[in-house]
Amino acid sequence: MSKAQSLIEQFYQEEQERIAQESTFTPVDVSVSSADMAMINTISKRFNKDKNQLVREALSQAILDMFSALEPVERKMLAKDADELANSIAAEIAEEQGLDALEVTGTNWVAQDKQCIKDERKAEKEQQKQQEMLAQQILAEQQAKAESEESPEADALTAGTQTDESDVEAPSQDAPFAEQANAENEEDAPSNNSIFA
Repeated sequence: MSKAQSLIEQFYQEEQERIAQESTFTPVDVSVSSADMAMINTISKRFNKDKNQLVREALSQAILDMFSALEPVERKMLAKDADELANSIAAEIAEEQGLDALEVTGTNWVAQDKQCIKDERKAEKEQQKQQEMLAQQILAEQQAKAESEESPEADALTAGTQTDESDVEAPSQDAPFAEQANAENEEDAPSNNSIFA
């Protein structure tokens, strides 16, 4: 099979997947503001996307965000109810189309609830880690501040001790030699009591 033929096969497969997915879609009649509609038209034109597909993806993401914002206990209950309702809707659509069964497409809400729990635990651990780092940083800053406040007092005490020591006159190392020199000068000097005077 050539590359062109395999490409055609891929197109057929994508079409079948799209038809199977769209068969589970439930139409919703929604009225939006003119400003929202203008933005939908602008975005779909900019990225060359179908408006219905764009609205569907935006709505799906908004529902995920709303679901994640629910309280954990309520989210778990609603997830179970939504999955049961989705299976019921898929069964009705399959019956209308004369099919034995129809696979539910879209979000599995029970699985999404479990993912939300994982994300929340991860966020809690990250927050706890950041709080511990912040506490360590504050403690280090307090210790540094305490040391800087103690340092001037220690410097003042050291300076005072050095001043006291400098006030005490150390004995001169030259003093014995000076006394010796004076004694020699006295010996060399003529005595006033000389008989030749």
